[in-house]
This record gives sequence, C-alpha cells and structure tokens, in this order.
Amino acid sequence: MKFCGKKVVGEFCRGVSLSRPDGTVWEMEIRPLPLSFQRSLRERGILQPTAPTKVSRDSHGRVLRDGDGLAVLQRDESAAEYLLELEKYHQRVAVLVVWECLRGDTRYEFETPVPSSRESWVSFADAFHEELEQAGWSSGDVIWFCDRVAELSHLAGDHVQESRAGFF
Repeated sequence: MKFCGKKVVGEFCRGVSLSRPDGTVWEMEIRPLPLSFQRSLRERGILQPTAPTKVSRDSHGRVLRDGDGLAVLQRDESAAEYLLELEKYHQRVAVLVVWECLRGDTRYEFETPVPSSRESWVSFADAFHEELEQAGWSSGDVIWFCDRVAELSHLAGDHVQESRAGFF
C-alpha cells in the first residue's frame, strides 16, 4: 500500500509502564494487534464455546413445540460447564494478546515454548497463563495490558466498545 506515493509501513510500537505493588515499574514496548489476530485464533483452535441447548417447557413442564411439531430449543447460557469454558476462552485470548504484543520486546523472554502445530495452541495459552501468573501478573494486570493494546490498535473508541468486548 502507498500513501502519496510512499510505501506505508505499519511497524510501530509504544512504551508503557506497569506499576507493581512493590514500587517497581515494568517497562514494556507493545505493538498493536495484527489485522489477522482473530483469524489466527480460529486457525490455532482458540474458539469461543457455544452454549448448549435445552428443550423449552411450559409452566406445567410440557415440551413446547413449533408449528411443525418439533420441540423448541433454547440456549442454556447459565450451564456451569459452558460458563467455565467461556471463561477459559476469554482468559486464553487475553494472554495471547499479551504474548502477541510483547513478543517483539527483546527485554522479555518467555519460557513457554511456542507451539508448532494447531492442536497445541490451547495448551500453549494455558501454559503461558501459568507462566504469567508465576511471574506475578494479576487479572488486573492482564486487563490493564489489554486496554493499552486496544488503545494502540484503535479498538477503544465508542463505536467499537461493543465488538471489543467480544474481541478480548
């Protein structure tokens, strides 16, 4: 892509500082999320779970049926297993945002080996979460980091707040 005849280069970063409870500050150089981030999540097997369905019943416990006589199904978004899987999904996306946006900062080295196959990205995200936790990251730190990345990636405006909630 060119702008006014000059090649557009999308390589940029921003320095941010994460204050720690002990008074130290972690300096970080973050990069915006690539346009392909959501697609790469799907390609790596990081998929948002779908809520299970259950048969709808009337107040007497009888199965509700549609015009064709088929049982009416509804999403059960309160199912405990679904809620747990949804929480894991959001956790995996958030820590992969941290990994994606910090991997260019040469001051940081991660011990979790980067997977080479699609099947191992879920395990990688879970192991990377554990590595961050052992390094002293809190849930608030990850949220703070994702907010900085969202600002840098232009995902923080009012017009994208609703879709941003699903993005992380």
